[in-house]
Amino acid sequence: MQMPAQYTSIGDDEMELLCGGETTAWQMFQDIGRVLNYVARIFSAGSSIVNNVVTIVNYFNKLEDLLPVIGEV
Repeated sequence: MQMPAQYTSIGDDEMELLCGGETTAWQMFQDIGRVLNYVARIFSAGSSIVNNVVTIVNYFNKLEDLLPVIGEV
């Protein structure tokens, strides 16, 4: 393959400046994936805490409904 007459190769130091160091599109994709994974973990943990609280409240409400019945016997 022939390059144009004005072609000059880019040195490694210039390539780092143009590409922003070692960052590649694949690395950025992986970094974004890690951030989204951490955010999902936070929401997942929060969701499970909310579900546990709801379960506990429902349990106590059912116990409260049963206690008067037991007291009347």
